[in-house]
Amino acid sequence: MEVIIAEQVVTEPKPDPNLSYAKNPRRLHLVLKQRNSGSLVLDLRQTGRRQVSKADFLEFAIKDSSVALPPDAKRVLKQWLAARYGRPAFPNAFEHRLRKKVGRRTVEQQIAKIIAPDARHLVGLFFDLGEQRGEEIASGKPYAMSISVVYDAIEGGPGARQAAERVALQIRQQFENAYGKADVADEIALDACEAVADTHMTLADLRRVDQWRLEYISLRDDDVGDYLPVGETPV
Repeated sequence: MEVIIAEQVVTEPKPDPNLSYAKNPRRLHLVLKQRNSGSLVLDLRQTGRRQVSKADFLEFAIKDSSVALPPDAKRVLKQWLAARYGRPAFPNAFEHRLRKKVGRRTVEQQIAKIIAPDARHLVGLFFDLGEQRGEEIASGKPYAMSISVVYDAIEGGPGARQAAERVALQIRQQFENAYGKADVADEIALDACEAVADTHMTLADLRRVDQWRLEYISLRDDDVGDYLPVGETPV
């Protein structure tokens, strides 16, 4: 059987916003509730997976009844585990255009930089490419897209909404700086970039969009293992 070796976050026992909500499929800060009071934060890494025989597990594993995994945390854990295998494959042409350099950084790196200060309020960034979702578009014709900056409306409240609106505005400005306004862009035409409460995301919305993740950008210097850049498939 497979287990994941986790480390307790002790230097600052609260989850890193960039490693919560399964934003990063290589690492996850998982919050467990302690029976008495307080919480326990574990740092899980995909590289921490180990194979253990069932016999050894039955003999040596000890159940810790002092902590519990809340339902919300369990859903996040399931999403994080699934992200390893269920990542969206954006068209390669779209990914190539998203890596356009503007100054010293690519557009996707600029997006990561914009998101970082307000990551604790954000559930995710969702791209809607419409009918071009699976198409390799030739040069000179733009991808028409919209972006939903989804924030945690229940836990975050008005502060989360303001943070998402701030991120949405900066991303729009970044896209216009890199590609021009939607009516003249010939690479990526950003039609809309809006803050959206997670309570307003419907199943129909989720079927139409793809979540854009930061793992390839934020962890370039780490061992990439069997991961591929977002949007690319193995030969």
